[in-house]
Amino acid sequence: MASQKGSKNGRFKGFLLRFKYLVIGVLCGAAIGIAGFLFWQNYNPVDVPDEATIVAASVVFERIQSQNELVSASQNYNITEKASKSNKIPFTNVDIPFTENSYWYRYVGTIKASVNLSTAAFETKGKKIIVSLDQPAISSNTPDMEKSCVLEEHNNALNPITIEDFDNFRRKCQEQSQSEAVEGGIFNEAKTNAEENIRCMFNAAMGDAYEIEFNWREREA
Repeated sequence: MASQKGSKNGRFKGFLLRFKYLVIGVLCGAAIGIAGFLFWQNYNPVDVPDEATIVAASVVFERIQSQNELVSASQNYNITEKASKSNKIPFTNVDIPFTENSYWYRYVGTIKASVNLSTAAFETKGKKIIVSLDQPAISSNTPDMEKSCVLEEHNNALNPITIEDFDNFRRKCQEQSQSEAVEGGIFNEAKTNAEENIRCMFNAAMGDAYEIEFNWREREA
């Protein structure tokens, strides 16, 4: 009887031991499975651009750079102001009576802001193309001499209006037109239009599967 009881106890212990190993194996398998699933779910391999993408982007970029400069914003201006000047008592800032002259002048023109494409650069990251550009700058400020003219003039024989007076006034108007254009957002408009034009060139050549991102460098002091 004792031997039979010992045999039963041995088989029962063996069963428990096998059951224990089975449970451990199931738990280990489940842990490995869960770890593998989480790794697969969270693994984001680096998206490396293929050679065809790089070549195509390079071709488009060469076409863009061949323009050298992209005129991306233009504003017209019309400045009408009165200018006057009197002779001064020597070594003072006191006007000499009856020497004042004056005139009303209308100054009309067009100011343009451009992006320098010769300094542009690009890089590819998978389906993303990053274009780096310098900040826009004023590229031209052209007066319309057919519309710019003296509207009213009060000359003075003691202090006649000179060509130098007109030149100085026009120079002042040119500086004013540029300052007002910058304050009015011509640079922001230029950046928006430049991005749209460059994006259209890439999309036309490579399709819209690529994201075009822009990096505007800081303006130099």
